Amino acid sequence: MDSTTNLPLPEQALREAALTAIHKTIGDTLTGFRTDMQTTLEALGAERIAVSLPDGSRVASITVSNPTPKPVITDEAAFLAFVEDIAPDEVMTIRVVRPAYLKKLFDAMEQRGAAETIDPDNGEILDVEGVEMKTARSASHSVTFEKTGRTAIAAAWRAGELAHIDGLPQLTSGGAK
Repeated sequence: MDSTTNLPLPEQALREAALTAIHKTIGDTLTGFRTDMQTTLEALGAERIAVSLPDGSRVASITVSNPTPKPVITDEAAFLAFVEDIAPDEVMTIRVVRPAYLKKLFDAMEQRGAAETIDPDNGEILDVEGVEMKTARSASHSVTFEKTGRTAIAAAWRAGELAHIDGLPQLTSGGAK
């Protein structure tokens, strides 16, 4: 796919908005189809089905996966008591910082912009050992559509008005054949 960095910003923005709208629409459609397919497979008791094109060429298969039960702890205290009773050496005591103090300390470090805190007894600035300041995530952006934005983009796509956008699948006016 061609780089978009040489395109004017409005063209880059249109490309991203169009692809995001189509991605969302296709994703929503896929979710509905997967739900319907699962219902049909379960109703028929099918375990596997071949997928073929109209000319008979096999292109895929769909296989039902039957989940197996897995243990999940639903009552931590009851489970701990059970293990303490049958295997006491397998239970550990863990020391942790109280969550409220951790939040207070981290909030103060965020405000200071450094992994340091002020000693409440003498006002001395202390480096907080074992903590570093790091960027939590990289810069990002989002696309927010107007109420009918996705619909308008889809209509433009179907009408061939977005044919100049590389990487965007094109449809014929009568639909794909």
